Amino acid sequence: MGKIGILTYHNNGNRGAILQAYSLAKSLKKEFKSKKIEIVDYRTLGKEINKLFGATLTRNTPKLILKKLPDYNTSTKFLEKENILSSERIITNSHKKAVKFLKNQDYEMLVVGSDQVWTLEKKNKLLPTYRPFPNGYYLDPSLECFKVSFAASANGTTYKSLSTSEKRTYKKYLSNFDRISVRDEHTENFLEQLGIHKVKRVPDPTLLIDFQNLDLKDILIDCGISLDKPILGIHQCGDITKKIADHYREKGYQIVSPYRGSNVDIELFKKIDPLEYYSIHGYFDFVISKSLHSTIFSIKNGTPFATLDFSNPNMINKKETVLEEFSLLDRHIDMSGKEDFGEVVEEIEKCEKGLDGKHLQQRLDDMKEKGFKYIEELRRMLDEKNRS
Repeated sequence: MGKIGILTYHNNGNRGAILQAYSLAKSLKKEFKSKKIEIVDYRTLGKEINKLFGATLTRNTPKLILKKLPDYNTSTKFLEKENILSSERIITNSHKKAVKFLKNQDYEMLVVGSDQVWTLEKKNKLLPTYRPFPNGYYLDPSLECFKVSFAASANGTTYKSLSTSEKRTYKKYLSNFDRISVRDEHTENFLEQLGIHKVKRVPDPTLLIDFQNLDLKDILIDCGISLDKPILGIHQCGDITKKIADHYREKGYQIVSPYRGSNVDIELFKKIDPLEYYSIHGYFDFVISKSLHSTIFSIKNGTPFATLDFSNPNMINKKETVLEEFSLLDRHIDMSGKEDFGEVVEEIEKCEKGLDGKHLQQRLDDMKEKGFKYIEELRRMLDEKNRS
């Protein structure tokens, strides 16, 4: 039985990122039925340090570590339970060791993505908490297997911000791929500027899988959440969280974070696993988030939502791309330069209206077809390579 490996950011507490990796593995398995599909347990040492210590050392670091420790192995346990994580693991900042490890696994095909696997990270002066460049996600040209990407992203990295050497390295590695697909317009344009033209846009893997909606009533009740009162799900909204929470409490909402969250009534950190994280969006009456996957899971559950965007307003990012594909840009709220909370809440309240379920289902079906068509193309290309 041949073996296909997936290289993505699987090893973190972000439930959306874990489901993203899970969804890609499940999607590939549907097409490559005779192959063993596994997520490569490759990790950079810098990011393992970051998971525990954060980007910098502060007086709050010991408290932060104690808070993170119980959730440290969430992704590993979930992916092991689903039997899609490789048995071999490597944790290294050495590109040479990463390449040697990948060669030893004898993969027929390596799939890079999804997630921001091609985003160049800035070095930290105190701790090596960044991913080195290049790293395993760029697939060294010396690897002889079939090299492809699925919904990869360089979100946050611009062509003009790169040095001449960095541009040369990007092109050297990415032009060596046999097939490239990305998930957002920014990455598509970025690769075009690098001189890489044969690029396809595909949906985030979580849009390809039909997740089962789980019964979470007992969990919510045990957490003190009433099912008879409206629930606002709020996720990763930064400094403005308190103002939003106070505003919606006055409107009679219970304020719940599907993960960690300050200034909320209930946080579900450590109380729900990744699949339950998806389902919880169906229990919310309204969602306010800056998270890509919280946005996607709201759409899939038919839950009204507002997506706050704190990123560079001059860059079409991953959230804008998804909302544009669903014709839902009216739910995208650009937070750059906004200081008047009254103006912000007015925009948010416009998003409380319901979603057009028929339209969303049609778009979901279209995206699923597009994603699986690309996977089918990869299967044909690999078959041809194996026959030659």
